[in-house]
Amino acid sequence: MAKDLTEKEFGKLIQKHISKINFVKINLENESSIFGFITKASDDFLMIEETNDFSLAGIKIVPYAKVTSIRNGISDKISKVIYSEEGLIKFNHKIIDNTSLKNYESLFKSIKKQDFHCIVESKKKDKDLFSIGEILEVGEKSVTIKNYDPTGKFNKKPHKISFKNIELINFNDNYSTIFKKYLRK
Repeated sequence: MAKDLTEKEFGKLIQKHISKINFVKINLENESSIFGFITKASDDFLMIEETNDFSLAGIKIVPYAKVTSIRNGISDKISKVIYSEEGLIKFNHKIIDNTSLKNYESLFKSIKKQDFHCIVESKKKDKDLFSIGEILEVGEKSVTIKNYDPTGKFNKKPHKISFKNIELINFNDNYSTIFKKYLRK
């Protein structure tokens, strides 16, 4: 959460960016950033329609606690004008509405129900982990992903990821939605 704002002020700032459809830069505690539009928020998560080169690039779910600041400066305002003038701000409200941000369990169940593969970035013992694939099981404390490699071949053993280790979740992005069609069984 932003260091110079109270939790209540930070929540109001997020709601302002959602209601005004502001283009923002979201800075994370691992010093990475996400550019895009915040489309939904809860006490635990932010849902962002990520952007790349003036196109919508999929949905990122970020644990609220990982966010250090949100910028909406002059360059971001110009980007919003360009996205708007080019008619590029086209969110899929069905996906937004059908994705639960209540907790990890409901989040992954809602992604699975919509039949999306997802990308989960996690960290375990200072090791960065990357999983991509179908959600097989969702429990109270973890999710199991039927992971595949860059050749489209499934790993022999699915990845079980503890919720406490999750850094980011992607879905409805070009990579996972297109690659899903070309998986080798």
